[in-house]
Amino acid sequence: MRRIRVTGPARRDITKILRHSGAEFGDQARQRYRKLIDQALKDLGTDANRVGVQSIDDIRESYFLYHLKWSRKTPVGLPVHQPRHLIAFFIDNSDDIIVARVFHERQMLSQHLTQPDDR
Repeated sequence: MRRIRVTGPARRDITKILRHSGAEFGDQARQRYRKLIDQALKDLGTDANRVGVQSIDDIRESYFLYHLKWSRKTPVGLPVHQPRHLIAFFIDNSDDIIVARVFHERQMLSQHLTQPDDR
């Protein structure tokens, strides 16, 4: 299993996502979404070439996207029916997965993944 490292910008993205989820859908929904994000990170650590991972070399070379919907295993409790976020990541020289950002599926990735501060 690869080690997962989450960058500062990605941590801030996750915080905003969970804050919004809690405000809009309640604390239980926020907790379910947190579990889904955690599961997606575990899944990537286990297999970074899993179904759902796609290269985005046209936007940023050596980067990949993974939609949370591919990790909707049903944990204890209700599942997240329509996750809307993508994890943008790359694999560094030490073979770690570096989570650069976490985006809503409607965001323009090219605007956010061209900044050098996402590492």
